[in-house]
Amino acid sequence: MKLHQLVLYRHLLDDAILKKVQLLELMTEEASLYSSVSRENCYNEIFSQLVSYSEKQQLSGDIWKNYLLGLLAGDENAFSLACESAADISPSLYQLALRDMSILLETYEWDWTTIARSISEDCTPLFNDFQPSRVDRPFNHHQQRNLHQLQQVLIAGISPAHMTEHLAGFYTTAGCGSMNKYLAFRWDNGLIGIESPDPVRLEDLVGYQYQKQIIIANTEAFLEGRKANNILLYGEKGTGKSSSVKALLNEYAALGLRMIEISKNQLIDIQPVLRSIKSRSQHFIIFIDDLSFEDFEVEYKYIKASLEGSLEVKPDNVLLYVTSNRRNLIRENWSERAQDDVHGFDSRQEKLSFADRFGITITYTSPDQDHFLAIVETLAKREGIEMSIEELRLRAMQWERKYHGRSGRSAVQFIASLNA
Repeated sequence: MKLHQLVLYRHLLDDAILKKVQLLELMTEEASLYSSVSRENCYNEIFSQLVSYSEKQQLSGDIWKNYLLGLLAGDENAFSLACESAADISPSLYQLALRDMSILLETYEWDWTTIARSISEDCTPLFNDFQPSRVDRPFNHHQQRNLHQLQQVLIAGISPAHMTEHLAGFYTTAGCGSMNKYLAFRWDNGLIGIESPDPVRLEDLVGYQYQKQIIIANTEAFLEGRKANNILLYGEKGTGKSSSVKALLNEYAALGLRMIEISKNQLIDIQPVLRSIKSRSQHFIIFIDDLSFEDFEVEYKYIKASLEGSLEVKPDNVLLYVTSNRRNLIRENWSERAQDDVHGFDSRQEKLSFADRFGITITYTSPDQDHFLAIVETLAKREGIEMSIEELRLRAMQWERKYHGRSGRSAVQFIASLNA
């Protein structure tokens, strides 16, 4: 292998498994310097980690090639980022990519059966037709689909030129690095991918058609490159505000939508978040759930400047969708009106004007009895609950009086109690 000669894909040299593979190659070439036990041990460590990777990602086929495809898909370099942005690739950059592909294709086609036999007659060759166990646990379906897409085009006998072209097309359609691995992220001094985002879809939210239509129209305009607004969704607890936002990811991920969740305590990092994504080709919704401020908290000023008023312009590929139980996000006390503040009116207006920075405000009210029962009936039908409508409605009304009142969340909890 000539992996040390890589230029664009040098990040791959930091991969733990590739380091072991290079060590195994050295051990094989200098067999007299290493015992057969140490060579076999190194080989089996690689084998074990490749099997673990294929199991985790639920990938079938050649475990070595699948792993290398995952590294190529996940690498962010000058070539992959340029392809993602659909830029015209310069001849110089293309030639560097072509050179790297020649090296990587040699690695991709490494003959593991011969390597295994050279180590020991008892050494099991790597699986080239691995079948993962069927699991019910959540896993990254998005990454699995992307790797399957690459599997279909990178067949045996492919040339470096074809490999370069196929990868370029993949980066353009699916993105590169973390953007083709994940749909949702959280922030922790950098974007951290979320393996299994909430699978909720808009069709799962019974009622609230007016609210959903506004969110859908705004989001579609955003994805189409038209003018779109930041949105504040406010209303009573359990009415589906958060689910409405999270469902957008499952509806529009294929069109390049990604979502980043940050907490109130992370608002100080809002500008680093924006800078980390402004040059990416995807569209991002920054999701802040259950946001509100006490009268002594000033973190709202960070997000207020990001919405409007900062010298650093908010990127065109970013919107903020915020949920809250309060229409006026900052608590205002009657005592403030009696404070000895010369410009007290201005201070109060600063707080009250924060919510006005959102171009669209959508209200979610608790369902009335008919709406609540309609939600219950729909959920019961989906879950296959066998019960007469009369009994179902009676028990649902008893539930809402006894527990949390009428809301979509309460309806879900009621149905869960019937399945318990």
